Amino acid sequence: MKTIQELATKTTSTSARGDSHTAYELEPTTWLKDIVKAAQKRFFFTNAVRVLDLPTGTKDLIVPKVKYMMPSWNSNTSESSEINWTELNNLDGVVFTPARHNAGCSISNYAVQINLVNLVQHAREELVYYAGDVVDIAVATALGDATRTAASASGGAQSVYGGDARGYIELAAGDTLTTDMIAEAKRKLQSTKVRYWAAAGGSAAAEAENSSSYVKNPWYPSPDEPFVLFIAPEQENVLLTDSQFVNAAEYGSNEVVMNGEIGKYLGVKILVTSNVEHTAASTAYSSTPDGIGTTGTTAVAGDRCMMVKAKKCGGLAYGVRPRIYAFSYPSNLEQRVVLEQSYQSRAIQEDAVVFLDVSTT
Repeated sequence: MKTIQELATKTTSTSARGDSHTAYELEPTTWLKDIVKAAQKRFFFTNAVRVLDLPTGTKDLIVPKVKYMMPSWNSNTSESSEINWTELNNLDGVVFTPARHNAGCSISNYAVQINLVNLVQHAREELVYYAGDVVDIAVATALGDATRTAASASGGAQSVYGGDARGYIELAAGDTLTTDMIAEAKRKLQSTKVRYWAAAGGSAAAEAENSSSYVKNPWYPSPDEPFVLFIAPEQENVLLTDSQFVNAAEYGSNEVVMNGEIGKYLGVKILVTSNVEHTAASTAYSSTPDGIGTTGTTAVAGDRCMMVKAKKCGGLAYGVRPRIYAFSYPSNLEQRVVLEQSYQSRAIQEDAVVFLDVSTT
């Protein structure tokens, strides 16, 4: 028997009837049959990662990965001598353990009886939208939590900051997205070199971006696994008012634009989504390891845009793909609509992610 976690609040005739309406008996009122929907977000993060399914009866899924291509091999040039063997030590794995994220609503039979709207169908549509949104947010969060390069001999995700900031808490008003940042993020994806922030001589004021000895994967875009830049609507506004971007961006068909891609810049697909991670002003934040190495509070609201190598950067593992159940519950005289799903999202190749941290305004 599957365990279903239901919402505690029940939908009654009063909670689904809308605001009050005053009318006279001999002045007819007509209700439109169609519902005017609220604005819905568009989901794009999920399309940039590998989507996996666990076989029935499986708790965990391990994705094997090559951490990096072997940087060097021991060679031997002497005739008739034994090979100088090289240790093969570049393999690793990422463990996915899907967790349950179930939801639902119960609607009284009386509410169904007296309401103009098909409440059961409306509940189904709302849960379908929620299932897509919550997963997309999970992917954005998982990629945003990719381990960042923090030391002279380590690898991971890298960061590019708006303005002259050296860390997230140093962002100030006006440190918005620029075309130069896009070019820098692309370079960091493609290069084998890893850059990280560290204090020089113990002085935060003397900090600079340093080179790690770690050799990262040199990622390059391909038609089926492109470079994708995720930005919020605020950064879209910045780019569309930047003549350098407008003059150089490549635009596809109107259908592509309508589906969220505002164009390509330097070969990078740029997608606008409201699921970009956002931090409000005055939020307590530890800048380690991406900045000045201290804790503090954010001065301004900020957005974590990110450029990724699609399908390599992360994965989404489903234990149970979203399922909707709608059924009668006679003992309570109500109808129930339930969403069942289990999933987990994680970064896989963390050096296939570059953060572009900018101020919202």
